[in-house]
Amino acid sequence: MDTAPVPEITLSLDNVGQELADALEAAAISQDVIEVTWRPYLSTDLEGPHMDPPITLTLTEVEADTLRVTGRARMLDIGNKAFPSITYTARRFPGLAR
Repeated sequence: MDTAPVPEITLSLDNVGQELADALEAAAISQDVIEVTWRPYLSTDLEGPHMDPPITLTLTEVEADTLRVTGRARMLDIGNKAFPSITYTARRFPGLAR
């Protein structure tokens, strides 16, 4: 396991309107996760995305002003994910209790 931070990118949108500011305000009070899908295209092949499947990132640390919205998008923190993803408890698996 590496102690380096989770890979991330910085996203910036210039000339944003009030609609985006309203959506970000609603997202700030929500518990939902905002996912960003990155689909890179090659200038020599515009038929479809260069990566299949595309990369999905989680948006965090969003800052907005009257002209620009900036945020960081991070990959899944796989190093801190429980393995296996099932938590074995006596309540869920009664055979574990003696």
